[in-house]
Amino acid sequence: MRVLIAGLGDNKEFGLKSLQAAGHFVGVIDLPHRIPVNLCDWWRAGDRFSVDSMLEAANSAGFTWDAVLCWEELSTDIAREVARKLGVPGTRMPAGHFRDKGLMHGRLRELGLPTPQLGVARTPRECERLAEGRFPVVVKPTDYGGSGGVQVVLGPGGLAGAFASAAALSASGRVAVDRYVRGPEYSVEAVTWAPGDTQVLAVTEKHLTRPPYCVELGHVVPAALPDEDREALAAATVAALDALGMEAGVCHAEFRLTGEGPVLMEIAGRPAGGQIPRLVELATGWNLNLAELAAVVGERTRPGTPEAECAAVRCFVGDGETPFRHPVTVENASRPPLLGTLRELRYFTGEGTVHRVPRGPEDRLGHAILAGSRTEVLTALAALDQGAEVYRGD
Repeated sequence: MRVLIAGLGDNKEFGLKSLQAAGHFVGVIDLPHRIPVNLCDWWRAGDRFSVDSMLEAANSAGFTWDAVLCWEELSTDIAREVARKLGVPGTRMPAGHFRDKGLMHGRLRELGLPTPQLGVARTPRECERLAEGRFPVVVKPTDYGGSGGVQVVLGPGGLAGAFASAAALSASGRVAVDRYVRGPEYSVEAVTWAPGDTQVLAVTEKHLTRPPYCVELGHVVPAALPDEDREALAAATVAALDALGMEAGVCHAEFRLTGEGPVLMEIAGRPAGGQIPRLVELATGWNLNLAELAAVVGERTRPGTPEAECAAVRCFVGDGETPFRHPVTVENASRPPLLGTLRELRYFTGEGTVHRVPRGPEDRLGHAILAGSRTEVLTALAALDQGAEVYRGD
């Protein structure tokens, strides 16, 4: 098939390689510096926030596309409109339900599903009213991507700054205010083959920085959970997708697991970022990118053979004080526990620079991907962490 990715986002090489390895012709429209031209069969620069720009680029190919996908959070609704105007299959879900956190949680509340959202603020005063007496709260843009602009606020003194930061990133200027939910954080990766037909593919354990920013530093697949907790997370994901009207595509749902059960933080109608698709394939055999394409065109796919029992990623960040040192070196990469488990290593900056405490994904300085038995992977993660605390959200 000729598959157009209308909005690629950052670091999506795994998805491109997966589609090409399956024999598909892959085209990409995005900002030119985001397009790895050596990993696609066709590409054009385009404005990922403009349907007209995307359409003009897509039509310039001179042939018909068979499907349109989007892996850039900010462009998912635009890409679906591009697919509709081209008359080809794309992901199917109501516009806004998976992009606007106000609409998302409003719909969940209407149907009686648990949500942490206290409301949506358009002014600092509205933000203060929603947060009053409920600290700590989480302030975030209603319609941005990833963890950008998200901040835990412990008291009234931090509210104005958090509102301003979130509003500056929100396309609509609207800011969501959530109660802070305590409990370990997980994500659920699932595919909806057709309306009412959702299959959970993996549950991911998430590692974070401490508040106020709670930036994701790592993931482990599969999460080590009792069966009842895994089943509760899966059931909560299916209920949320049904409530929000998912018809065909994949989702990345983020939960805090409390004593009363899972509480949904948010859910995206696209494959996960943060190297999670690669971890899922290593540990389960499921390829999220191929599953998404199959669902979009009305087919089904099956998992391949897992390469490992467990897979994980550790992202490297600064602390605002210590010069950055590469955690993986020639010496420790050549012996256990990294020898035999290290599958990929990348650094985005050199040694010796002091980097700020991370506020979002843009502050990640590199990553290591690990795979092997659970014991091997956890031992390798501990070696990379060098005794530093792993925060889960509890």
